[in-house]
Amino acid sequence: MNLIEAKQASNHGTLPFSIHSAYKWHSKKKYPNLLVKVAGKLFVDLDEWEKMAETAKKEQGREAARLRNLNGAA
Repeated sequence: MNLIEAKQASNHGTLPFSIHSAYKWHSKKKYPNLLVKVAGKLFVDLDEWEKMAETAKKEQGREAARLRNLNGAA
């Protein structure tokens, strides 16, 4: 785990999303592996964020290849 306090990261521009989004996602339990609350403070797991970004990148690549195949087959 590579945790960083969400409020600190937000102030330094480290997070690619707003602090408000982080608190909203946490309250809705949207990304339970990404956001962790400890002793009343919200933390972001940067390792999990990188993993999510890598997965999204791979999925976009697969989708682009699928669309190229569809366009080429038409």
